Amino acid sequence: MSAMPAQDQTAKAMPAARRRRGGAMLGYLVRRSPVAVALVALFLFAAAFGPWLAPHSMTDTNLSQALLPPNATNWLGTDQLGRDVLSRLLGSAGVAAKAFLIVVLIGGIFGTLLGLVAGGLGGFFDLLISRVTEILQGFPTVLVAIVVVALLNPSLTNAMIAVGLAAVPDFARVARGVAIQLRDREFVEAARGLGAGEMRILLREVLPNMIGPLIIIASFDGAQAIMWEAALSFLGLGVQPPAPSFGSMLREAQNLLAIQPSLAITIGITVSAIVLGLNLLGDALSDYYDQGNR
Repeated sequence: MSAMPAQDQTAKAMPAARRRRGGAMLGYLVRRSPVAVALVALFLFAAAFGPWLAPHSMTDTNLSQALLPPNATNWLGTDQLGRDVLSRLLGSAGVAAKAFLIVVLIGGIFGTLLGLVAGGLGGFFDLLISRVTEILQGFPTVLVAIVVVALLNPSLTNAMIAVGLAAVPDFARVARGVAIQLRDREFVEAARGLGAGEMRILLREVLPNMIGPLIIIASFDGAQAIMWEAALSFLGLGVQPPAPSFGSMLREAQNLLAIQPSLAITIGITVSAIVLGLNLLGDALSDYYDQGNR
């Protein structure tokens, strides 16, 4: 009878402990890399609320207002079709966030499962999965994207599926390494001693302990996803006009460098700031988890 209240208290204490750890991590990130936190927070805010924050339509054209410099109505000016640059940048942030999510979900789910099985079970499974991930890593991302888009249609989702497949080896490598480190630890041996099966041990004991390294690789691969989205849309393989995208905006601005170079500079700075913020955040997260493992 006395064991039940103790179990209830433990269950109630777990969410509070998670909140404390989350608060401690956020506090560390703000102190360690305030620039990264500010840039990523601004990106997420623009991606989430861009459609409501946009002062003008993202797609409506007005040739009489084409190529206006920054002014009180159009804070970042207009493009060659008279569309508000700030509004289209806000829309592009949402596209970049979707690219981030698609790539991290595809790479994270499949890569983590493959790495977990390879590192946790070892032997034949490790050999087979390692060879598969090496083959995936050998294909150039842009070539895979071209094949996927040719088989399907040019779109953000189809382009990011290709990038997500290219991210699978990164997550698999990290998950495999952590699983190898943990599979002979005391708490894993204790679970085996209680009769738990290997897959149950991997999912219940090993997987929760690799969340930190997976978050770190997600920040780096997410930054790469945003760059790939811009590159593929620049080549016409991603988001299609008139929908806004960093890549399509850069492609259009390329022809206007001699007339209005500020357009390409503004877009380039925006993409660079987002990627820089995510990379700095990944570095700060790496330091945080390294500090916790000392």
